[in-house]
Amino acid sequence: MLEHYPAIDQADPEAARDELMRIYGADRADIRRSSGDVVLHANHLQMSEIAVSYCEYGAGARVEFPEAGFIRQIFKISGTARVSADDRMFDISRQEWTALIPAERRFGLMATPEYQQLVLRLELAALQRTVHALIGDCPDRQLAFEETVDFESPAARSLRRRIFFFASEFDVMGGYFSDLAAAEIEKTVMVNFLFCHQHTYTKYFLHETVDAPSSSVRRVEEYIEANWNRPLDIETLAAVANISARSIFRQFKKNRGYSPLTFIKKVRLQKARALLLGANQQTTVTSISLKCGFQNVGHFANDYRLEFRELPSETLTRARKS
Repeated sequence: MLEHYPAIDQADPEAARDELMRIYGADRADIRRSSGDVVLHANHLQMSEIAVSYCEYGAGARVEFPEAGFIRQIFKISGTARVSADDRMFDISRQEWTALIPAERRFGLMATPEYQQLVLRLELAALQRTVHALIGDCPDRQLAFEETVDFESPAARSLRRRIFFFASEFDVMGGYFSDLAAAEIEKTVMVNFLFCHQHTYTKYFLHETVDAPSSSVRRVEEYIEANWNRPLDIETLAAVANISARSIFRQFKKNRGYSPLTFIKKVRLQKARALLLGANQQTTVTSISLKCGFQNVGHFANDYRLEFRELPSETLTRARKS
């Protein structure tokens, strides 16, 4: 998983320990020797505000990390391990993921051989900014999360699926993943994370939003039309409309019958069609898909067909003939 983003591939326990300290910021690492070829294999995808790491331990290990500026959550893939956060201990032998590991806590992992995991890290300051964009005016207080998680809730299950889908998309696309698509997926993960977990601002998410002026919808539409090839996230749209993101979504639904995200997709599909119709022999469906912010070519082709009643490849073929 995340093989396009290699970080550690070590058979020597001492070298693996040094790389855990250098790459991941561990301040203690004890790794046993293994009869296998590798004691630690890790891949690391670092984005602007979140990071995702895949780690596979070929030997038993105990790793400790100091306090940090980000929140962690571990998703088990296979094997058994225990996680400690200060004086709390959490066994992830039976669960598929851990409780939240707060930014201000020391964190330790005790892994058995053949243990595999996916680790999500989110910058606390970025989450705070996203909260304010979502709900607008609210008391200015430190964002703090409840550490316990209802693993069986639909929101929690949705978050786990999104994290693994996120990793699999980068597995497929690797370095071809467009910056535009990556930035928007990053924000989507952060919003899902905030709605999944209980925190200081959860009760404000449940309040009814106030109606926004109808002019704010057109203002957002004009901004999207002018900036379709740039990352468009909830913070940006809230700033443009000068209201909360939740109010924007409500007003779009009321006035247009669809969400601003649907409008963004429609605009980008129109731009993609124009680019395909003006194509040359070097143009490909994949290049147009990525340029217009669609990271998955298959999904792009399906959306395009639903919008224009033909596949993008058919548009491209016709354009080349003419």
